Amino acid sequence: MKVSVVMPYFYPATDYGGPIFASYNLCKKAVAKGLEIKVITTDAGGSKRLNVNHNKFQTLVNFKVKYCKEEIPNYFSFTFLIHLWKDLKESEVVHIQSIYSYTTPIALIYSYLQNKKTILSPRGSLAKWSFSKRGFLKKLWISILIRPFTKKTVWLATSEKEHEEILYFFKKHTIKLLSDGVDISSHFVLKKSKWSTQNYIAALGRIHKVKGYDILIKAMKHLLDYDPNLNLFIAGTDEGDLKNLKLIVSQLELQNKVQFVGALHGDDKEQFLTNAKCLVLSSHTENFGIVAAESLSFGTPVVASKNTPWNILESYRAGLHVNNNANEIAKACITILENLEEYEKNTKLLAQQFDWKHIASQYLKILKSI
Repeated sequence: MKVSVVMPYFYPATDYGGPIFASYNLCKKAVAKGLEIKVITTDAGGSKRLNVNHNKFQTLVNFKVKYCKEEIPNYFSFTFLIHLWKDLKESEVVHIQSIYSYTTPIALIYSYLQNKKTILSPRGSLAKWSFSKRGFLKKLWISILIRPFTKKTVWLATSEKEHEEILYFFKKHTIKLLSDGVDISSHFVLKKSKWSTQNYIAALGRIHKVKGYDILIKAMKHLLDYDPNLNLFIAGTDEGDLKNLKLIVSQLELQNKVQFVGALHGDDKEQFLTNAKCLVLSSHTENFGIVAAESLSFGTPVVASKNTPWNILESYRAGLHVNNNANEIAKACITILENLEEYEKNTKLLAQQFDWKHIASQYLKILKSI
C-alpha cells in the first residue's frame, strides 16, 4: 500500500518536539510492516532551516522524504504547492498531520480533487486550551480551510481525550484511535552518567506556557519540606517561557534546587529519564504526551496532570493522574517517592502497550479499513 505523509516539518526538525519523533518512528516501523511511505514536507527546522537536500525525494532509513524549500522561511513554500499535486497522484492513502499550517489545506484540497482516501491527525491542535490564544482566527481557519474538504476524511486521534476534541468540531466524522509509541527494543542497561549521582525529579519538553512548568516549580517548594536534598531538572528548548520561569525560581529562592538543563537527545536524554525518581507532566493540555511513555519504558514512574490523557497510570499503579496544581503534584510525587520500588516495577508493563511495533500493526489495520 502506497501512503503519502504530508506535514509542515519532519525529522530531523526536533525543535518541534514530540510529534516529530512520533511521526518519524511511525513511518519507520510501518514500512517494516510492508507499507510504501513517502513523506512530503518542508525544510522548516524551528529556529533555523534544516540542512538537507531540497525538492527531491531522498531515502531516510527505509522510506523516502522530500524537503521542499520554504521560499518565505516559516511562512510558505511555493515548491511545496507545485510539487505536492504530482506527488500525491500515485498514493492510495494520504495522511495529513497538523491543522494550522498552510500545508494542510493545500494537501486536503489536492486529496479532495484527486479523490484520495485521506487521514488527518490534528496533533493536539483542537485542544480547548489552544483556543485561549487567537481562538477566533483558529475557528475561522477550521471553518473555511479545513471543514469543507474533510467530509470523507478519517480522523486519527492519539488518545480518548483527543477523540473528544475532534468530535466537538466534527460530530459526524469517522475517528480512529492510534496512540504514539516508544521503541522498547532499543533500551539499555542503566549505566553511570552525570545523572546517576543526582537525586531529582525530571520534566522534559519544550519550555512553553502550555507545559505548566510554573506549577511544577511551585510544587517543588512543598517537596523540599519532604526531602531537602531533592532537585528539579527541566530539560527542553526555550519557546518563550524561560525568562518567566527563571523569575519564579528566583522569587521562590529555588536557584540551587531548580535547573534548566537545555535540550537533551539520544543517550543523554535516555539516561536523564532513567535516573530520575519520577517524571512530572504538568501540562495544561496534551493530546498524548510521548515523554510519559518514554519515561515508563525506562522504568521511571510518572505524575501526570488530569489535562493529559494518562489516567491509565493509576490502573497499572505506574504513576498518578492528578489535578494540575502545586499541592496535588507535590503530594503525588511524595507518594511515589515513598513507594518507589512498587511503582517502578509496574512501569515497563504499561510501556509494552505503546511499543512501536504494536502501534505500527494497528496503523496498518486502520489503513486497510479505509
